[in-house]
Amino acid sequence: MTPARTVKIGVDARDSIIKGADTLADAVKLTLGPHGLNGIYVKGGTKITNDGVSIAKEIALEDEIEQLGVVALREASEKTNDEAGDGTTTAITLAQAILRSLKPYLLKKGQYDSRKSLAELRKLVKKETEDIIKILVDSAVPIETEQQLIDAARVSVEDEVLAEMIGKAQFKVGKNGVVIAEEHAKPVDIVEHVKGIRMDNGFGTSLIINDQEKQRLVESDIPVILTNHDLNSLKDLEQIISQIRKSGGTKLAIVARSFSNETIQLCMKNHEVGYMIYPINAPYVDQTQVMKDMAAVLGGSFINKEEKDLDSVQMSDLGFATRIVAERFSAIFTGKDDVDVSARVAELEKMLEGSPSAFERTMIESRLAQLQNGFAIVKVGSTSDQERKYKKDKVDDAVNAVRAAYQEGVVRGGGYALKSIGLEMPEDSILREAIQAPYNQIQDNAGEEFEIPEWVYDPVKVVRIALEKASSVAMTLATTGVAIAQPRPKARYVQEVDKQDDGENL
Repeated sequence: MTPARTVKIGVDARDSIIKGADTLADAVKLTLGPHGLNGIYVKGGTKITNDGVSIAKEIALEDEIEQLGVVALREASEKTNDEAGDGTTTAITLAQAILRSLKPYLLKKGQYDSRKSLAELRKLVKKETEDIIKILVDSAVPIETEQQLIDAARVSVEDEVLAEMIGKAQFKVGKNGVVIAEEHAKPVDIVEHVKGIRMDNGFGTSLIINDQEKQRLVESDIPVILTNHDLNSLKDLEQIISQIRKSGGTKLAIVARSFSNETIQLCMKNHEVGYMIYPINAPYVDQTQVMKDMAAVLGGSFINKEEKDLDSVQMSDLGFATRIVAERFSAIFTGKDDVDVSARVAELEKMLEGSPSAFERTMIESRLAQLQNGFAIVKVGSTSDQERKYKKDKVDDAVNAVRAAYQEGVVRGGGYALKSIGLEMPEDSILREAIQAPYNQIQDNAGEEFEIPEWVYDPVKVVRIALEKASSVAMTLATTGVAIAQPRPKARYVQEVDKQDDGENL
């Protein structure tokens, strides 16, 4: 029997959901811009940050229907982060503003505004969004100098020294190169360049996540099996797993084409006895060739199902990663510095010469860049844990913004590009006022008229994706007519307080 749930219908449902979304947006948008405020909360200790998506994850409302609005808006910001690596606060700010622009057209006492049918409204918002994005893309300025990347980093990290580190690191590894951030115990910030490769797929199950805050797997010094076999059990790998354990190993990463539910359950059973097996999905695009690149970086062999069975895998076939960071849709593997990738580079250069299409050439050039340049790690240090974590959040945003800027170019920053487009739109455009919201919020957070410096630019990729996600979620929430939520159980600590009020524990 389905348990009783809270149900709201019509205007009540829509308004409650929007109220929840507003609560999230009102909190998060206060962090926007150089004068944005910090948020503070407790999560394994006191956490201070002005990272919008981190704050958004901590917001939970007592009203179950309002919480649906919180969750929907938060998911839109997280999708922006997944695709662009930045822009979460901008997406939330835009979504709230678009919702407010849509409200006059929506359901009132059983009827929609007669000026627009619901279908027309959806079509109009979609068209306006597409037109704005086209203007953004057409006006983007390509990144050509190291200084442009330093400036792009400075907007996010708000620290001259770190901005220079990040900008120079990205310029060195190239447009398709990867820069990542991590904390270290030393009081200074440093950059290290390492051999490594990034692929377009991530963990095979969320059960292996061990960094809950960032929702990712982080592991160091681990052997790796690379294969395009489908793993329906671990039986074929019993021999190699046994050899690893006899040699004193306690962990193994398996990159494979697919994993059955049975296989994932067996991996987790091994975790219970202290042997950590991590299933990681193989690359989506150009799978075989990317796996060969990974084998070169990790010093192992690619086990091609057309050539070799898994039960014949030997210790010499294993690659070795000094570090793995696997998220939902991407993973980074770091190899040893002394690994020789020259043979694989030569193979790819030969493939490049005979490549018949521009698309194939672009893909090969991208992979060559990673093999030859590896990627950079910005190691964030401080004398205090709180400051280190605060800086790490800022550096995470900056490295993602710089990579996005290098890939698709930049537009005037601080919300100025969207504001300029909005001012040129017809007076009756639905999104005319809404897309000016990020600029206006930055001004509000400054407390006075704040002139955006000429050197401030935003990655067009970040602005584009933030607007796409904001427009989509706003239209969905605005046109919701039924909301159903399951009541959450009362927290235990509240019950204990109630008992004390009754005098039971006095």
